[in-house]
Amino acid sequence: MNSAKCFIILLLINAIAATVALSSLVAQGLPPGRPPLPGMMAPPLQKPPDARAAAAPAIVTIGPGMFRMGDILISKKFQTVSFPAQVNMDKGLLEYLLVRTGGKTHESLLRTNVQPVDLQLACLLLGLEGTDRPLRTQGDPEKPKGDPVEISMRVNRDGKYINIKPEEWLSKKVDNGFQDIGTVDWVFTGSVFYDGRFMAQVEGSLIALYHDPVALLDNTSPGGESDKIWFVKEGVVPDVGTPVTVIIRRKGIP
Repeated sequence: MNSAKCFIILLLINAIAATVALSSLVAQGLPPGRPPLPGMMAPPLQKPPDARAAAAPAIVTIGPGMFRMGDILISKKFQTVSFPAQVNMDKGLLEYLLVRTGGKTHESLLRTNVQPVDLQLACLLLGLEGTDRPLRTQGDPEKPKGDPVEISMRVNRDGKYINIKPEEWLSKKVDNGFQDIGTVDWVFTGSVFYDGRFMAQVEGSLIALYHDPVALLDNTSPGGESDKIWFVKEGVVPDVGTPVTVIIRRKGIP
């Protein structure tokens, strides 16, 4: 069986599983046994949710084991999802590594035009599984659960494209100043539904530094419960608007 047929079968399996799971979430608002999330009481939308949230984007085969879904590239061979983004902040306090343009851009290192619902689907198609026990609110001290992933960025440095870790552009505030943050452990949690709405699509939150049940991916390293320690590493991050490619990879794949 060729890779395209395998991928279509995987798509159908995931679509069926996602439909069952999401239908349950929509009906109940949250997974069984969970009280309403206090951090998720968003004000009513001023306009209808993005219509794209109601329909899956077209998936096009572009090579062996390679597929495109809008601006998102999916590689079955390398187990990656990649998409374009831009530098959004070159200084200041952060809560997110990445948000959708129009989301919480006042506190995110990067921004992208990719839709959260599309990115969630792409991650599911890689076989990533989120959590059925989402955090209760932003800043929840509990570690977020989900499949571990690696995040990197492809950037143009002096005319040559290289891959770097986002940690190189981040610093952590400590008592005596700032320090490098070392390695961050990331997980794909998947977003949640609240009052029948897919919250990542509503808020545009994609990759969180400060724990957020709305975001698709979260930080499981120490300090994720704090919204006061994550900062841009000034003087290292390129100018706002600089293009980057974000790459999400299943952890443990050789």
